[in-house]
Amino acid sequence: MSTTLDKPDVDAPVTKQPAQNGVPEAERNVATNAQASIVVTILGWIPSVLVLSLLAGIGWYGHHNDWKLPSLTSIATTEVASGPQWCDSHGVPEDDCVVCDPSLLELPPELTFCNEHGVHGCVLHHPELAQTKTPVDITDADLQRAAEALSLIPRAENLPLSSSAGSRIQFASIEAMNKAGVDVEPVTRASITESIEAAGEIQYNATKTAQVSPSADGIVRKVLVNVGDWVKVGDVLAVVDSKDIGRLKSELLSALLEERLQLDQLARVEKLAPSGAVPGSRVIEVKTAMQKALVAVERVIRDFANLGVSVDHVALQSSNLAETKRRVREIGMTQIDSSTGGDNLIAVTAPIEGRIVDRDITVGEVVDRGSRMFRIADTRTVWLDLRVAAEQASLARLGLPVRYQGDGSQVKHEGTITWISSDVDPQTRTVRVRAELPNADASLRNESFGRGEIVLRQEPAAIVVPEESLQWDGSSHVVFVRDARFFEKDRPKFFVTRSVRPGAKQDGFVEIIAGVLPGEVVASSGSDVLRAQLLRSNLGAGCTCGH
Repeated sequence: MSTTLDKPDVDAPVTKQPAQNGVPEAERNVATNAQASIVVTILGWIPSVLVLSLLAGIGWYGHHNDWKLPSLTSIATTEVASGPQWCDSHGVPEDDCVVCDPSLLELPPELTFCNEHGVHGCVLHHPELAQTKTPVDITDADLQRAAEALSLIPRAENLPLSSSAGSRIQFASIEAMNKAGVDVEPVTRASITESIEAAGEIQYNATKTAQVSPSADGIVRKVLVNVGDWVKVGDVLAVVDSKDIGRLKSELLSALLEERLQLDQLARVEKLAPSGAVPGSRVIEVKTAMQKALVAVERVIRDFANLGVSVDHVALQSSNLAETKRRVREIGMTQIDSSTGGDNLIAVTAPIEGRIVDRDITVGEVVDRGSRMFRIADTRTVWLDLRVAAEQASLARLGLPVRYQGDGSQVKHEGTITWISSDVDPQTRTVRVRAELPNADASLRNESFGRGEIVLRQEPAAIVVPEESLQWDGSSHVVFVRDARFFEKDRPKFFVTRSVRPGAKQDGFVEIIAGVLPGEVVASSGSDVLRAQLLRSNLGAGCTCGH
């Protein structure tokens, strides 16, 4: 389907309209269009003029009324005679506003800033300021607790010129407070711990760990222990067949025989020397030879000692030749089963008491002196290697208690700091702090990871409030303390703003070093409502109730 547009007939004659009242048609059309344009322009300016007029009116009203909104009673066409006049600045009836009319209550005390504890109106020095039903006695333990907490680490400070401390925040009634969502909690005492947390790694105690090696080259003939076995000092771990042991035994036997020979000769020449049958030079030669024989025996004995084998020289000298040969063959074999066979055997023994944690040999293996055969660790104590942030490392001290909980474990282990590194790791910017932990049940395993906690201070009777009670007013940390006579009939319902010095936080509570005392009651949930009212009062232009 198509649509055809009608085209004008260009060949049709044009008929001219006659002029009306002597004015040509074209001029008349131009005048009409000009008038319409002026009307449209005027109509377009009307909204802008109305807006400017409204702004001018608002500005005039604000200038003459200190930029305060009119109360509902002033806007209403008729005044409600039955309702009380309302203090819009403090949210209570005008006649009951204790802020606007302080004469309704006893005058609040003048608060001075305590330089020792950093709060306004310090209740530790002036317990009469506390909102408690009965007087509170401050003990030396309370003062000592505050002093220790403040000296331990830098604490958040309050500005001495704060104007919030002592301010009263009033509610029209208990029902109004409940509707505002404000709840209260008592100030209590609780055990609180202040600590540094850091990642930790368990390691064997290096002072109670030993690498066991053979004292001489040889071939392993027998292995008597395995990984996991507990051994004591001197227990035989393995037996090694060493040709060095056989060589030293031969050298020792030869030196002993030479020593016996020289002793016999010396005895003979000394017997004949007085009669002149033996010249004096001969006596000297025999004595010199005897001394050389003694030195040779002592050298071989020292070589045995270097291999960890002891030799009783006196016993060898006092026995007959056959007994001496037997004793030499048994050197180093007193702890070895005689069924092993051979005279070149040497026992590899445990140098410390502990558990076999590594075994690196098998029977028939050739071992060299110094090669590792076993590793023994006394697992009854372990090291905890903590990585503490460099800025916190200065708080750690030798002897401080440490708590550790391994990953995936619910058991906490306790120990003490034994070493603090003087270096800072250039990569992690941490300082190594080492603690020693008891491990009688062997539940702490080498190279396992977890979280460590260095206990800086543990206070069993700290003063605490819920964390949500603590607020910041821009210059001080504050809590809102309920009036001690809050439930008396006809008494205004209000809270007193109290500057405090917060300490450690734990399990939803915060320690208050100074500022409140047990027995007082503070706003908890909904304390931000009180803070908002406090800030509104501080920033406002004043009271609107006419006082």
